[in-house]
Amino acid sequence: MRQFQASFIGIGAQKCASTWLYGVLQQCPEVFVSDEKEVDFFSYYFDRGYEWYERNFASETAHQHRGEISPSYFIHADAPARAAAYNPNLHVFVTLRDPIKRAFSNHLHEARKGHISGVNLTFETALDNNPLYRDQGRYATHLSRWMDHFPREQIHVMFQEEILADRATMARQATDILGLKPLDDFLDLKANESVRYRNAAVGETLWKVGSYARRHGMGRLVETVKSAPGIKQMRNANRESMRDAVVPMAADTEAALTDYYAKEVTQLEALIKRPVPWERFRATETA
Repeated sequence: MRQFQASFIGIGAQKCASTWLYGVLQQCPEVFVSDEKEVDFFSYYFDRGYEWYERNFASETAHQHRGEISPSYFIHADAPARAAAYNPNLHVFVTLRDPIKRAFSNHLHEARKGHISGVNLTFETALDNNPLYRDQGRYATHLSRWMDHFPREQIHVMFQEEILADRATMARQATDILGLKPLDDFLDLKANESVRYRNAAVGETLWKVGSYARRHGMGRLVETVKSAPGIKQMRNANRESMRDAVVPMAADTEAALTDYYAKEVTQLEALIKRPVPWERFRATETA
């Protein structure tokens, strides 16, 4: 293994708690994660070569593991083969959630970023505007490509629903996978909320300061400051929930997407050899 070769990657899917996983691994002293969460090497920047990629993990301090998390890898057709050629022993973390909730969260994200406007702020119209809303939820199709290139014991599937139910246990699962000591003081980070800032400059500045502090071991201080009287009120006053700004998904759209994903969910369960925690698909199976 080269000096700074990655030993793990997170591949998404998008809007499925990958930022939470990044935050967990960032807290592990034996792990070096890239400063930028999404390096996107095996998808968008493969032409830059391994040396460029491994600069993201360069450190004078010895670490048991190095890696990064890029949700773009999950659906990229070439990423599995590229990653396997780079290091066939990679641990591959996969985070998934109910594909219909994922699609709507994707929609809120695009609205928050300003990538869509007008009629496309309506989810039903946006489904036609952005085919990836649907495609990224075809979990079995995309995961099977990764299983063609990596042994199943190196692919670790985690569900966002299980993370929300017991964050500490799921954090312990992540550290156990990498053979690390459990975190003594696990800092439970809630990231990527579907909110936008009324004053974008203030919001971005606070985010950058917090991100820098967490990377330098001051995560607990950041969370304490965020909860302090005055600071908490200022942050809340500058935030608007995207769920208040975007019309909810229509019931018939939700039903149609349930039918659309039903076969994929059945195939996913066969791939990972365990049931998924999405009750809507239980009803589909018994109907």
